[in-house]
Amino acid sequence: MPSAHPPADSAISRAATLLAAARRVLVTGFHGLPTTAVLAACDLAEALSAAIDVGDVDAARPTGPMLTRVGEVTADPEELQDRADLVVFWFCDPEAASPGFLTRFVTPPPVGGRGRRTIAVGPAPIMAGATGHRHLPLPPHAAVDAARQLQLRLRMPESGADATGPLAEACRELATMIESAACAAFVTDDSGDRTGLGAWSLGHLVRQCAHHLPAFEVPLRPRSAIFETVCTWRYGAAGGVALADRSGAEWLPAEAVAERLVARGEVDAVLVVGGLVADVERALAAAGSRIAVVRLEGEGIEADLRALRAAVVAHRTGGLS
Repeated sequence: MPSAHPPADSAISRAATLLAAARRVLVTGFHGLPTTAVLAACDLAEALSAAIDVGDVDAARPTGPMLTRVGEVTADPEELQDRADLVVFWFCDPEAASPGFLTRFVTPPPVGGRGRRTIAVGPAPIMAGATGHRHLPLPPHAAVDAARQLQLRLRMPESGADATGPLAEACRELATMIESAACAAFVTDDSGDRTGLGAWSLGHLVRQCAHHLPAFEVPLRPRSAIFETVCTWRYGAAGGVALADRSGAEWLPAEAVAERLVARGEVDAVLVVGGLVADVERALAAAGSRIAVVRLEGEGIEADLRALRAAVVAHRTGGLS
């Protein structure tokens, strides 16, 4: 089936007919939307008895989203640029995940003329040779142990005083740098963390740091914090909702996530609202004409969502709203 691109009234009517007749609908996208538009999209998802998911890797983990399990202390890259005098690249490669990130947000000095130190923890040296930069080489599988040991060292400085080896030395040096910082930013990329253990351990570490100084995580991969907040408040989960229903949503982490619902052919219509993550876009391209796709975007998206909901309700009730 072809994709439809409303907002004209006739296009809204056609989209409503298509979505109302679908066996199962997925509502996804949400990147770049304000809170009011996300709420309107949720209203529409409920009218369609649809699945709803933003498409982030977080909800695709069997253990569920971090926001629900641990809570996160995150900030935008601009906060790093303006405030952080210590930047920790935590088992990630910023330029691979977000080209231009270093030049835009890390190279400029913080506001107030303070210097900035950077440290790469993990396999990639990141800023090799740059002034004030350190690299603590650790293999990827050490990420969870490093976070847990560093958290313990910050909470109990005397712990591990006699420990030796690369991991113990790295944690000792990093703890010293954090304790002498005025503001610390942890740059992360958890797209390869399929179990959530890495994100879980780092979330606890950043919260421990925040007890001592301003500290936060800066995720490199796009997140829709507004959607996650609204979805958690409304359905009790930040994604992976199989049935959008305020009175009793069905939450299936790692199952009812956008990419997998599309790839498994469990939906026959998808409503894309706002920006869409690349993984879901690729899944839709692979599905081809098997799945009907309706896209809503642009400045009038909130009005279009409400008009589409009204048209869906009218269609399903034979004109009665």
